[in-house]
Amino acid sequence: MSPYGAQDMAGNVWEWTSSLYRPYPSQGDDGRENPKSQDRRVIRGGSWGSLPGGLRVSGRNNDTPTDRNDGLGFRCARDVSP
Repeated sequence: MSPYGAQDMAGNVWEWTSSLYRPYPSQGDDGRENPKSQDRRVIRGGSWGSLPGGLRVSGRNNDTPTDRNDGLGFRCARDVSP
């Protein structure tokens, strides 16, 4: 477990993020959080089909929002603050 309470952050499926795939470093106004864009989005964490070295939270790749396969998914999260 991390100091923030996060667990199991890598290895089951690549997780979709809301960010458009753009080179680093990011800029606050570079448009990477445009929800209407159909451009490639960042996926993170690796999947059950990844090599061991690729199973990291910092692992970053990309895919098109319309792609579907058994190595892509999303994480449900909620705030546990009282």
